[in-house]
Amino acid sequence: MTPGLAAALLLLSAQLPEPVALPDGAVSLSPGRTAELLRGVDGSAGPKAPLVLDWPAWSDRSGAAWGGEIAWRRWVELVRAEAAAQAPEPARRARLAALARLQGRDSDAWHHLEACASDPGTVAALFPLFLPGVPAELLGHGPPWPEGVLLAPALPPTDEEQATLRGLFGRVLEHRAVAIGGALVSLRVDVDRDGVGVELANRSGVPVRVRVRPPMPLGVEPAVLFADWEKRLPSEREVEFLLEPLAPTPDQPEPAPSEHSLWLTFHAPEAPWPHPLASDVAPLFPGRELVLVSPRGDEPHLVCCADALSELLGLRTRLARAGAERGSLRPGELEPVVLRLDEPGSAERKLASLLGQAEAFALRR
Repeated sequence: MTPGLAAALLLLSAQLPEPVALPDGAVSLSPGRTAELLRGVDGSAGPKAPLVLDWPAWSDRSGAAWGGEIAWRRWVELVRAEAAAQAPEPARRARLAALARLQGRDSDAWHHLEACASDPGTVAALFPLFLPGVPAELLGHGPPWPEGVLLAPALPPTDEEQATLRGLFGRVLEHRAVAIGGALVSLRVDVDRDGVGVELANRSGVPVRVRVRPPMPLGVEPAVLFADWEKRLPSEREVEFLLEPLAPTPDQPEPAPSEHSLWLTFHAPEAPWPHPLASDVAPLFPGRELVLVSPRGDEPHLVCCADALSELLGLRTRLARAGAERGSLRPGELEPVVLRLDEPGSAERKLASLLGQAEAFALRR
């Protein structure tokens, strides 16, 4: 490394904000609106209304889940109700936050959590969905969380409307006392220029198994996953660790924590996908179509998605297979706006991004 580059990196590191510790002493995160909200929340408070987070798994494309109408209609109704309300309604925003987390839209999920500020109990009850990132079905039943739980922590929050890699660089999210089984585990998420790191340590002395899935920022694609610096298979996106204390030594009679790490690298997408801010998006010209392009043009979950977008945004949206997206235009008809969901490696992330943009636009409007 050249002296000039080393000096630049040191200067950049010195400019990174120090994490803010919450009153419980266990959680810290980079400063911003979310940190200020959480500093005023009593973690023992309960929500004013029971949390209802009954979304099917995002990967479930059966007719009873995202391959059918019910889940999509529920999403449209929640967004439309919030858009029409004079003030955010915490129960609705909690459901939208849970869905955004399921879809990997962490920035949207944090903004929905902030919108629950009028009900600190809902904020406190929902927070474990972000850190340590427990499944929604466990909220209200812990901690301690069961051994073998899948932890999917969120990316650290930012004040940006959409948290791109540039805005996430150097931000952290940490919990030093996650109760799992009979253990107390620490978990920390860091975002760097070319990867996301998740560090874990068992601090209680009780061995425990934990599964972990690292988060991913917008605008990049996952590359290589390392677990304790060993390269994993390309298909792996979560890892199980046995967290156990190291054996005591004469110099250290108390067991030291066993530390493990995940490191997920990423790269720029082959075909860049735009992420415009909702405030920069104008309504489509009347009569212009929105066309979603998929490999077959008849995938049930995308057919339902197109119908949902039509209803939510009030514009004609249809699904088409690759090569048939423009159809046969009559004289005077406008070219459609085409959104491609037919690239195998990035289709799911593009779909989630599209839903987040549509949601933000509808709420802004």
